[in-house]
Amino acid sequence: MGMTAFARNAGSLTGAAVSAALLIVLAPHAGAAQSFAELLARGRALNDSGKAGEAEKVLERALKLNANSAAAHFELGRAVGDQAERASVLKQPFMAKRIKSEFEKAVALDPSLVDAREGLLQFYLRAPGVMGGSKEKAREQAAAVAALSPYRGHYARARIAIDAKDNAAVEREYRGAVAAYPDSLNAVATLVSWLSNNGRAAEGFAPLDQFLAAHPGDRAAQFWIGRTAAISGQQLERGEQLLRGLLASPADATPRGPRLLAENIHFRLGDIAAKRGEKQQARAEYEAALKLNPKHEPAKKALGALK
Repeated sequence: MGMTAFARNAGSLTGAAVSAALLIVLAPHAGAAQSFAELLARGRALNDSGKAGEAEKVLERALKLNANSAAAHFELGRAVGDQAERASVLKQPFMAKRIKSEFEKAVALDPSLVDAREGLLQFYLRAPGVMGGSKEKAREQAAAVAALSPYRGHYARARIAIDAKDNAAVEREYRGAVAAYPDSLNAVATLVSWLSNNGRAAEGFAPLDQFLAAHPGDRAAQFWIGRTAAISGQQLERGEQLLRGLLASPADATPRGPRLLAENIHFRLGDIAAKRGEKQQARAEYEAALKLNPKHEPAKKALGALK
């Protein structure tokens, strides 16, 4: 079974940067006595940076200093969950038991900790019954999440619907989140991404345009328009114009805007050129993306498809 879904996905645009900064700040003190707060912060940063094995050790040290920390138990459950994804079939049942235990301790210590409830929801959905999985318990956690955070409740219920392969319910929850929180680009982007993944990319323009009307000049929304154009093959000229505008106006020039990766912009410009049949231009854009990030797999795949 896949265990990665048991771990919380850090959705913040700046989460990786914050984690990296924390690692830099805290790493020099790794050999010195550290407070519980320092260990928890470091463990969380390691989790967010994909270093689950190191995170587990740090968080175990943190819990020796404060065994009643719901946040530390949750982060430890995340760390074990990430490692379980790569563990052998023989080890996974034991790791599943530990994941469940850590998340349950976190909820018991702090019933209002939404992250831990979401972790339990994922666990109950993904784990086989013999390992503690339960669809009914997953629904209970989704209801608890919704009571604590109506916004996150939409996504908890959507996760239940995804597991049930109920696309109508998934769409209803995603559109409900956009309607209830129209100023949340994350809500809009989640809906747009889902539409794209289900062959309905062109329908993403409407919610994006509505968001942009209320937030003119939002850089991330402009990128999503370009992305949607590249995927759908519609509004190509507009998409290209917005993407090139983002390249011409780097994030440093607009400090309130999000950090957008130039390699992703070049990749989408390549897709737009490819949609137009402009193979030479598409190749140039994909190569520009790979020059900035040689590990950009979508650009590698797209470039290979041009040859």
